[in-house]
Amino acid sequence: MANERERLTTLKHFGESLTSKSRSAFSLIELLVVISIIGVLTSLTFPAINAARESARKLSCSSHMRQLGLAMQSHTISHREFPNNGGYSANSVIQAADGSMQGIETEDFNANQTYKWGIGNPLGDGTGEQPGCWAYTILPYLEQTAAYQKVDVEIRQVMFLCPSRPRPRPAVPIQDANGRYESAGWAWAKTDYCGNSRVTPNAPLRLSLASISDGLSQTYLIGEKAYDPTVHTSTSWYWDEPIFSGGSKGTARAGLRIAGDGIEIEFRNNWGSAHPQGAQFVLADGSVHFISESIDYQVMRALLTPDGGEIETGEAFQ
Repeated sequence: MANERERLTTLKHFGESLTSKSRSAFSLIELLVVISIIGVLTSLTFPAINAARESARKLSCSSHMRQLGLAMQSHTISHREFPNNGGYSANSVIQAADGSMQGIETEDFNANQTYKWGIGNPLGDGTGEQPGCWAYTILPYLEQTAAYQKVDVEIRQVMFLCPSRPRPRPAVPIQDANGRYESAGWAWAKTDYCGNSRVTPNAPLRLSLASISDGLSQTYLIGEKAYDPTVHTSTSWYWDEPIFSGGSKGTARAGLRIAGDGIEIEFRNNWGSAHPQGAQFVLADGSVHFISESIDYQVMRALLTPDGGEIETGEAFQ
């Protein structure tokens, strides 16, 4: 009897051991359930991570624009007027990649027009006018005096780029479906920000502080510009002329629409960004605000106009 009890006890312990071992391993169904749970958690986490990254990029973009606004204010205090958008002059030439002196231009196939652009000149054009646009003019106030003095058109100016927009590095322009571009053989640095052309008009016009009769806090100074990645490629200047040029819509505009980055958007003369649902603008008082793409066009016009007598409430600003 004792041997029989010992045998039964041994069999019982052996069975419990087998059961314990079988329970310590995952079945296929359990493994699939775990994988599914991990997939769900990942899908829930990625949007939050992407939103956090975009928030950081948007904040960095806002910081860039604030620095541009401060540089514009510093120039205005020194010269008693805002820098304009520049424009073509007889002295608008640059030493080309082949050593010759050349001008720059865009032949717009859609408008059937050829536009000659000014080129930033640290000495002006001899008459006190600056053929380069406002973005070139304020480079010394952004600690870019060397680029300003040397007219180093290929140096990428990070302060003029939005971190949310995956813009490719510029290359030497080539002819495309929209136009032919003469760049003297250089890959010119571009900008994601445009001046308000009612405050930064083409040369020779200039606006003084007193001209902003609607108030500095009621007038756009700089905004993010609309962007179509299939049009504004690294080798195109179409509505995307560079920082060191002057007189173009690549650096100043006054459209009434804000369009998110995308294919076949209405980018000509309009504003826009890679940020969801709107774009950022610097007011003439130096403050930066996010403006919804659904803003009423009349409110948009009022904020673009420096002397229209319109007073907008803070409801337009986010």
